[in-house]
Amino acid sequence: MSEVDCFIGVVSHEGSRFAVSQGPDGLAALLRDRFLESGVASAVQVNTTNLHDHLVLPIDASTVQQTLSAELRLQGEWATYLRAGKSGSVTDAGRSVVRSARRAVRRFRVPSPKSVTRLVNIELSHLDLLRAGLESGAPWILILEDDAFAPDLSDCSQGLLGLIRDCPSSVDYVNVSQSFSNAELGISHLLSAPVKPEWAGTIDRAILAASRPVTNTVCAILYRRDFVRELVAVMDALPMTPVVPIDWKLNIALMQLFDSGSLRGGSCLLVDPAPIDQMSMRA
Repeated sequence: MSEVDCFIGVVSHEGSRFAVSQGPDGLAALLRDRFLESGVASAVQVNTTNLHDHLVLPIDASTVQQTLSAELRLQGEWATYLRAGKSGSVTDAGRSVVRSARRAVRRFRVPSPKSVTRLVNIELSHLDLLRAGLESGAPWILILEDDAFAPDLSDCSQGLLGLIRDCPSSVDYVNVSQSFSNAELGISHLLSAPVKPEWAGTIDRAILAASRPVTNTVCAILYRRDFVRELVAVMDALPMTPVVPIDWKLNIALMQLFDSGSLRGGSCLLVDPAPIDQMSMRA
């Protein structure tokens, strides 16, 4: 491995109610310490600065409406993408995919210019950390949002180390947060039986392969470096407006990469149940 085996980035902001994530008791710092005990060097970067420039991208009421309209459109596009991975015609099961997709986006509703501004800052922070991960030279890049929490740190750290060490080269990224269930996301039909590598932690978890790339929000995703280089290039080419949550922006990029053949079935893994909870979803 390189001098830095894993880069860990944390998306946060000043005044966050999950400010513990920014310090020595945060998940990123705790994972860094556990990794080091196992001989895996990691670098941690915590982003709390707002990178949005109001002069470059003004946010007003019309921007808010554009955001809401774009999310509604993306709901349909994502549901169609998920449904395309299901054999046969659109059945009741197929329609449940659409309903699940709509449920999954409800928490992203943004009622004000302030909320849309926050979405922009979250996106810019994610991209900044992905670029920092590339600059670090680390072969793996773990991006966490500040509400990421591991109920069992030992299990989480051991399992992540297993993924870093044993994932086959065909794997581009691994979803490691439990924000929604697979049924709620409408992706169960895309997931295969447990695959290798097996979860190396102390809790029984399956590692599932997806027949087409999917996400379970961006709370915690482990990316392979080579994929991040390609992902950042695609996301940089996407327009900043209409503003949509980073989860949706990533989904747009994944759909484009899959359609182009750059991403293939099995390149996306999900740990089930995932070792990291998204605390804002539990409140």
